[in-house]
Amino acid sequence: MSAAVDAFDSEAGYRDAIDMTLAGAGQEIRIFDRNLEGMALDEPARSALLATFLVGGNDRRIKIVVHDPERLPQNFPRLMALMRGHSHAVEIRQSPDHLRGVSDCQVLADRKHGALRTHADHARGKRYWDCPNDIHPWWQRFDELWHESQPCCPATSLGL
Repeated sequence: MSAAVDAFDSEAGYRDAIDMTLAGAGQEIRIFDRNLEGMALDEPARSALLATFLVGGNDRRIKIVVHDPERLPQNFPRLMALMRGHSHAVEIRQSPDHLRGVSDCQVLADRKHGALRTHADHARGKRYWDCPNDIHPWWQRFDELWHESQPCCPATSLGL
């Protein structure tokens, strides 16, 4: 597939853009969202895309930043299972209080693919395929979010 930028304006279009981005990932996936709810990452097909990505090599990584991780263990059992099975490769961080107003959503892959939603409350955005120049600023922005955020959601729950 050659370089392409396609707009979407529906939840289905957004999820299709996410699926294409995940399916095209070979090294690293970066995800930013309020709470992952709109991305439906725990749906079986999407979870399978993440699992397939992770088993493709020991050097593959998934980095996720969310504003609100509180319900992730209850609402995303498949994602939590992936974290347990690939704890070296999957990390979730929580954004700091001063960044909670950031309202876009993004799924990025390998510095060249992405599904970018301009605002979490609106189902419009763009899918980028093989567009490293367009993805570069978003990749850098994620770096900034990542470095400001704190680890959360351990892969295992300890109890007595």
